[in-house]
Amino acid sequence: MKKTTGRMLLTCAAAMAVASALLGGCAGSGGDQVTVKPPPIRAESGKIELEQIIRLEDAYGFAWLSDSEIISTKKPKWMEAPLYVHSLVREKDPEKTLGVQEALTVNPSPEGKVLFVSNQMKASFLRMEDLKKIPLDVSNGNGSILNGNVRGAWLEEKAYLFASADGLVVADLDGNAASVLKFKDGQAPVKVEAAVDPKDPKRFTAYFIDEERKVYSLKIVIEDSRFPKAEGSPELLETNAADFSVSPDGTRLAVAKETGENANRLELVKTGETGTGTTLIEGRLIRQISWSPDGSKLAYSLFNLERGGSGLYVMNTKTGHTTLVSLYPNLQSLLIWSPDGNQLMMSQENPEMNLTTERTKLMTEIYRFK
Repeated sequence: MKKTTGRMLLTCAAAMAVASALLGGCAGSGGDQVTVKPPPIRAESGKIELEQIIRLEDAYGFAWLSDSEIISTKKPKWMEAPLYVHSLVREKDPEKTLGVQEALTVNPSPEGKVLFVSNQMKASFLRMEDLKKIPLDVSNGNGSILNGNVRGAWLEEKAYLFASADGLVVADLDGNAASVLKFKDGQAPVKVEAAVDPKDPKRFTAYFIDEERKVYSLKIVIEDSRFPKAEGSPELLETNAADFSVSPDGTRLAVAKETGENANRLELVKTGETGTGTTLIEGRLIRQISWSPDGSKLAYSLFNLERGGSGLYVMNTKTGHTTLVSLYPNLQSLLIWSPDGNQLMMSQENPEMNLTTERTKLMTEIYRFK
């Protein structure tokens, strides 16, 4: 695995040059125009500055295990190759195997004690203290109902919420799984997230977006000595949504709304309130929205090839200052934050559009902020 690093110390002059270039690229008219909106709060301080880019070649990063370790593989995901813990600080022998080779999704618990690992057919927990695997029953009697392409969400350290072929399933850490929501025919989630109720650590709100571009919320309660269960029915929050992400404290939704053909608008919406939210930016496609664990940063990918402005952006959610960290728009790869919120990982297969399976190329980039 090759690793290269490069320092990017942004001076005020350089930052102004980037801003001028972006605003110049937004000029013009037409449906593909990017419009940069005034942020909720404007301030000279609070800039997000990129300190370093770490590139791992021939590696695909699934998740962060700690601020200095990622879980990765050296083969394309469809090959179900072994998983490794890769250290970003240990030069000698930086990798150790996990004894697992069945991953399409990997999601560590908030404290990093347990991994949820799944592929198209199977799912299991992996305890990090002894690497013991705890299989989950994801069968309906005729075969697997797991939706292995959708990354689920932890309900703190208590349980895990994930997607099945016909609904949402909750599993406790002993491997017991049960459905908490059955979907209507033809409905399927494409993204699942969750946030704990700040007033009651036993209650959570799950959020999901389906193939019909609708965003819903669902209340889930985990009571002592009882299996997690849903409270009430799903609530429809947004229609015509291309993507979303809920803030860690559960107070805000960042939603990419479809406002026309090849036209998206990124909005911040307060949960529990109706009406139009605060518009952050408009463009052709906005995807892979992701909050940092402390809620101080919001990452998203913007594609707008004809008018410029395409790339990966990170916004300071307190000041509204937005930084362009990569010119690559990355519309399909998850943006995954380190636990401390100071590093953002993006992994992809065939980054140079080499689509031949014999020459599949993997690449992971980690953007480290000051």
